[in-house]
Amino acid sequence: METDVVDRAVEEYNRFRSPEAVARIVERRKDGFVAEISGSFCATCGVYDWLEDLRYEIRRLDPELDAVIEDWRQISDNTIIVEFKLVRRQQDEP
Repeated sequence: METDVVDRAVEEYNRFRSPEAVARIVERRKDGFVAEISGSFCATCGVYDWLEDLRYEIRRLDPELDAVIEDWRQISDNTIIVEFKLVRRQQDEP
């Protein structure tokens, strides 16, 4: 179930943000996943916002599922690796 939501969120992310940013899953973990986000967005201010956008796509598709950014690192001029932890939320949490 969560895998389907993450896959759909990546599709939506890429649909609306490509070519400036393109996400792909590079590793699936028991409690989350690692994504590679690449594109020209790395040269803009507000880089973290581009990373959080994948989190918001997941929450839009499943309001009880959150993807918390645990770590991120820029590995080249146009590529960032982001580690997300998936957490089930209560419906009334912000």
